[in-house]
Amino acid sequence: MSMNRKIFIVSIMFLATSSVFGQPFSFGILIDPAITWLRSDGSDVTRDKARIGLDLGMSFDYFFSRNYAFATGISLFNMGGTLLYDKGVSLHTKDGNVQIESGGTVKYKIQYFKIPLALKFKTVEIGRFTYSANMGFDPMFRVSTRLNFNDVKNIKANQEAKFLNLGWHFGVGGQYSLGDETAIFAGLSFLNTFTDITKPAHNKITSNNLIFRVGVIF
Repeated sequence: MSMNRKIFIVSIMFLATSSVFGQPFSFGILIDPAITWLRSDGSDVTRDKARIGLDLGMSFDYFFSRNYAFATGISLFNMGGTLLYDKGVSLHTKDGNVQIESGGTVKYKIQYFKIPLALKFKTVEIGRFTYSANMGFDPMFRVSTRLNFNDVKNIKANQEAKFLNLGWHFGVGGQYSLGDETAIFAGLSFLNTFTDITKPAHNKITSNNLIFRVGVIF
């Protein structure tokens, strides 16, 4: 059994155990479209294009008071973007090293297993609406990396991305009660990573991500 699958199973068991013992929590199923792009700290590597991503998973809020919660969850986050290499670059792929010429572009498609750790503030219910804000830390663990360059599409290149990526986020949103403990939720958040995504020493590559949250809370 892979490590990612073990982590997923343990997380599910944790959520189920909390439900059995009736803790003050809410559980959500989330489908979050995103606009993601990469950036570099060097002038010889520049952002070329953003890409459409997707963050799919579950949320878990533990309320330690009426309006405040510890927010976490598990998800698979597909992010990335396209970089322009003014001086060229050597890429490490499953088929060996590939040299990208000066002025070449590379599209990165990276999937992470994400476990956000955040504090959440929620207002009292106003009619059927409740509003919230949250801020936190985002550890992400690489699942797969694929690259597009020249005429090559979706080639595996896990050596190009580090296993651990760290970021922070801030988000706002609102939910509409459907009765009992069920509600539909929509929101917007910004996730910024601050550790180097790429493994080789090209430049320090980080990412910005604008995430649109849509989900159902139970």
